[in-house]
Amino acid sequence: MIDISEPQGSISVTADQLLSRTFTFRVAKNDTVISEDFVFHKNGFLIGYSHRNEMFWEMDGACVNILDQNGGITCQLSSQPGPDGLIRLGGYFRDPASDYAQTGNFHILEENSSDSHTKIQSFDLFDTLVARRCYDPLEIFRIVERKSGVANFADKRHRVEMSMFGHRPYGLDDIYDIMVADAFLTEKQANVLKWMELEEEWDHLFPIGDVVARVNADDIVISDMYLPYAFIERVLREKCGLGNKLYLSNYGKHHRLIWPEILDTYELRSHFGDNIQADIISPSSFGIGVNLVTISKWDRTEEILHAIGLGPYAHAVRETRLHVFDPNIHIRHALNAQASVNIPLMILGTFWIRHLAEQQGADKILMAARDCNLWHEMVSSRHFAKAGMPQSDYVRISRSVCYIESAEYEAYLQGKLGRQNLLVDFVGTGRSLGMIIERMGRRDAITPCVLIGEPKLANATELRPETLILKDFHTHRIFFEALNASLDGSAVLAVLDNHRLSVLTQDNEFSDLARTIIAAMRETFGHFMSGLDRFDPPQAMPTLDALKSAADAIAELIPAWGPKLTALQREQKNNLSLGNPFNAVKIA
Repeated sequence: MIDISEPQGSISVTADQLLSRTFTFRVAKNDTVISEDFVFHKNGFLIGYSHRNEMFWEMDGACVNILDQNGGITCQLSSQPGPDGLIRLGGYFRDPASDYAQTGNFHILEENSSDSHTKIQSFDLFDTLVARRCYDPLEIFRIVERKSGVANFADKRHRVEMSMFGHRPYGLDDIYDIMVADAFLTEKQANVLKWMELEEEWDHLFPIGDVVARVNADDIVISDMYLPYAFIERVLREKCGLGNKLYLSNYGKHHRLIWPEILDTYELRSHFGDNIQADIISPSSFGIGVNLVTISKWDRTEEILHAIGLGPYAHAVRETRLHVFDPNIHIRHALNAQASVNIPLMILGTFWIRHLAEQQGADKILMAARDCNLWHEMVSSRHFAKAGMPQSDYVRISRSVCYIESAEYEAYLQGKLGRQNLLVDFVGTGRSLGMIIERMGRRDAITPCVLIGEPKLANATELRPETLILKDFHTHRIFFEALNASLDGSAVLAVLDNHRLSVLTQDNEFSDLARTIIAAMRETFGHFMSGLDRFDPPQAMPTLDALKSAADAIAELIPAWGPKLTALQREQKNNLSLGNPFNAVKIA
């Protein structure tokens, strides 16, 4: 039995070698075989065998890390002596339930003779590899009706298709031919509306990043779809960036007709799809492994936005969430949290700020660096200007400059003021904001606002900020600080430079991984912001009570995200001391 605690020299395999082999996964104790179908995927997934403790992998110098569902390392594998030059890796299991403490269980991966790694996967296309921005496919018909001015087109288009569905093979031309035969459309109208429908389909389709990333070069795509083959193939090529073989039929999957042909041609490992009948029950009846894809459905935060009348924002959030992917699991978790939690909360916070501005008669909004580095772009956007949002400015502010008396800094900050102002931070106690407001004697002109404050603020007797929600720091706020981390330096001092005011900043000390995560989160936020140009703000804003209730519901999702954001949280904790007034004095 192999039972060692140290690597046996540098690892002798490359990622390409791991990808081109099938491994047996066993525990050295009692020589227990867990799986003989352990296969590595190029984008960090584990296929063949998968468990919440072994879901992803990464190369780590001379080792291979096996990662759990949260991205934690559950086993660090190193090279072990193997028979006949076969690859063998081993390492001790680290228990996630015990904070990844090393156990006495030694895990072994050893190359076997199986060709399982050569088996291919098959994928559905719509709502699996691509999604529609409008979510409901019938909305395409309603858009065509609205743009064309042909009354009742959407209803007629749907009824004609349903009259053929399940009864005979049909294509898009057949649908429009029947509408012409029924004298609902002229031939010219049919041609015009058919091309309009295809254009709308094209404009609304976008790739689902997480599923596209699972496709290997030899995998195939099988779609039960009535749209033209050339159109579907173009979707696959140009929307997904995939050149895989495409199989297209009306009912090939649904009626179980296509699987014998597929199995005669390919060694099929598993099928991915969203339809219970066509993609799960049908292939399962042929012994094919199946993966139900539900990612394109509404998630909890999108449902919350819908519930308070912010449907268009829910659509934009969903598109952003489905768009994101990164092979690094820590980056991917951060991007998913950005799309599923942070951006939705910023949307609610922006409407909250709009309400406060109206209540306070504010003509200027000051957004605090650095936690508001993303939120400021939303508040100051053209989109929310249409909703009557006052002018906003991004101000260099930190605990340091709020606690250290400085005529220069007060001049800088007061130079940003309007007649009535909201001084806004994302998370915090609000004490720093209150301190600088009181010292400047501008309590009558500046209202401090904190989107997420601490519960004890509710009983504060000092200058209390307006808050959207109150949440405990360690279970909620620190994660939002991490999700809004900025590469900007922290303001530490204002100085005069040739009679001009300048705010000195202290550099962050983020690791390379953290910097990559922060840049990727900003890119994800930018993707969402680009979607705001597609629609206008609602004429009737949600009430303050509705916003508070929705924000509280979204914030309650954060503790469940905690284990997935440990890498980002750790970086943020390391940076909490930056901006401390005592450190700032030393630097200045």
